[in-house]
Amino acid sequence: MRTTIYLFTILLALNACKGKKKAVAKVEKAKVETEAKKMTDAELEAQIVEQMKNEKLPNEAEDYYKMVEKETPSNAVARIQRTACFGRCPIYTLTVFNDGRVEYFGKKFTPREGRFSSKVLVETIDQLKKYAIEIDYFNLASVYDKQTVTDVPSIITSLRGEAGLKTVVNRFDGPDELRRFENFFDSLFEELEWTLIGSEE
Repeated sequence: MRTTIYLFTILLALNACKGKKKAVAKVEKAKVETEAKKMTDAELEAQIVEQMKNEKLPNEAEDYYKMVEKETPSNAVARIQRTACFGRCPIYTLTVFNDGRVEYFGKKFTPREGRFSSKVLVETIDQLKKYAIEIDYFNLASVYDKQTVTDVPSIITSLRGEAGLKTVVNRFDGPDELRRFENFFDSLFEELEWTLIGSEE
């Protein structure tokens, strides 16, 4: 009887040791898995940081340039567009065609909101081209911008010359001669009589 009790006690002790070893192994395995996961998270974080370093900042001016180059009709000879800002900046597009037709789309904060059409003399278009040559418009940079500056409108002008369509996006810090050209462009079409052809979109 004593021998039986003794053997039973030894068996219990052995089972307890095995159980303890299993528990310890389980804990160790969990630790290893946790460490591996931590390493994975750290690596993932490093990868994200690296991607952010290599990522280009959004370039609003470059986007406008590509859009205008793509959207301007082949029979358009000149175009001016002013874009939105956080405040009450006028938002409109004015396009001049080679037959003297002019289309104006006033979106917001302009004297005319909606789509309008008018006509100009060839002499008016020639005046615009002459002024462009005077300020060396066709040799200006395509984009004037500073990406860290936010909430400023862009003035986008396009003019068709001998070499094709020239587009300049003036979002920030464009030269004085470009600003004069933008204002001159607007002034040429201020006194036109406009006919409404559509409502605001």
